[in-house]
Amino acid sequence: MEASANIRFGEFVLNRKRGCVEDGLGAERFLRPKSYRVLEVLAERRGQLVSKDDLVLLTWPDVIVSDDSLAHCVSDIRRAIGPEGARMLRTVPRRGYMLVSDSDAARMPAQPILRPRPAWAVGIVAALALATAGIWLTSSQAPVVVPQGKSDVLMMKADALLKARDWQRRENNEQARSLLEAVLAKNASHVEALAGLGLTYWLEVKHLAWGGGRREMDQALDKVERAAALGGSSRTHRLLAEMRLLAPFPEVRSPVDALASARAAVAIGPEDPDNLAVLAHALALTGHAGEAVRTIEKARRLTPNAPEWYREIAGLGYLLAGEPAHAAEEFGPLYGSGTFAGVRWWPGWLFAASLAHAGRIDEAAAIVRTARQRRPEESIAGVAHSFDGFVDGADLAVVLDGLRLAGLPG
Repeated sequence: MEASANIRFGEFVLNRKRGCVEDGLGAERFLRPKSYRVLEVLAERRGQLVSKDDLVLLTWPDVIVSDDSLAHCVSDIRRAIGPEGARMLRTVPRRGYMLVSDSDAARMPAQPILRPRPAWAVGIVAALALATAGIWLTSSQAPVVVPQGKSDVLMMKADALLKARDWQRRENNEQARSLLEAVLAKNASHVEALAGLGLTYWLEVKHLAWGGGRREMDQALDKVERAAALGGSSRTHRLLAEMRLLAPFPEVRSPVDALASARAAVAIGPEDPDNLAVLAHALALTGHAGEAVRTIEKARRLTPNAPEWYREIAGLGYLLAGEPAHAAEEFGPLYGSGTFAGVRWWPGWLFAASLAHAGRIDEAAAIVRTARQRRPEESIAGVAHSFDGFVDGADLAVVLDGLRLAGLPG
């Protein structure tokens, strides 16, 4: 095969002259150089198992790297080709990877879907099982011994501890981490344990009071990306999307990557409202406001008592979709004395922009005056710098134009 010849797999084409992947509509999807090279090798040998050693040798010919580097590349590829193409990229445990044809993919069994148990069931079953097994967790720092065949019990206990994501219960997070590390000590490729461990590090970053920084962020991404590369559940892909949307480090945030992960989560768990809500957030930030509104509305129909963050996403979607009055209705109940004082500062700016676009200029101006007393942004340029997550410049312009109407200088 000529080095410049394109390679087709399923609905995708590896365009070697452009160095990218083209989908069925001709849209280009670019990968990091090493990730592209891994895909190129797999495409050249499609239908064949390619060992990890061969992939490493052909991708990093003069460098010694770990399996983690390869796993990151596979994760990049899966995000780029999305759920419609990821079914063709198969992981062969402990051996390597294989890019299969459409007909082969149809005959092969799909990745198993792990459906979460209700929280009350997890708690009761875990408590009974732990009592029977005689496992006592007296300290979050105490070593955990894994009895033979008890990994599932520890997983249930860890899931129960992590369920609430309560910032006031840091000891629960530490205890869950100990349980998950014990599971991984016996099985380093346990997908759900990897994803859960990544969540414990992400919570360290997400809850400001816990003081997590870049080290914890790197750990979170590493664990969850490895879980996704191994064929993770919808929770794994949703968690990866959430981190790519909300990470406090600009170089980690990527709404485009988040969109691919969120679509994968919904493809696996289409009726999970949290999957849909995270997808709606990613859609809103990547220029798909209309689809974002339809998606968040579906999520709310599936869960009548939706959490407040659903309102934030709905408000963002309505504002960008040209429904500022509806957006103001969503942001209004969220606005209060703490809006510009902590991590939930951005709904305040969006509320002001929504009110202004809806013709309620005086109310919008009052919010802007409050914001300028509590936030470092003193001008339109400052707010534009803070809102660095928008992929579509026209969407950011909607927010900034609303704030100009509300009296923000610049």
